[in-house]
Amino acid sequence: MAEIKEGQQRVRRLLEERQAILLAHYYQRDEVQEIADLRGDSLALSIEAARTDAPVIVFAGVHFMAESAAIISPERTVLLP
Repeated sequence: MAEIKEGQQRVRRLLEERQAILLAHYYQRDEVQEIADLRGDSLALSIEAARTDAPVIVFAGVHFMAESAAIISPERTVLLP
């Protein structure tokens, strides 16, 4: 369990260093949802991706969700882990 917490802390540090926001779909693992900036369904997360001013969006969801975010916000980098 300590290893998971260390991993979560590392991810949060990386997000902060890169001025990124982590969006997690409800079906993601608890460990991902616990550290996400926002959690929700596909529509809610796409709306939030369009509203954020973060230069990097990390989308923990399915491929089409990240593609939608990239189309809506072409000036941002969208990553799909």
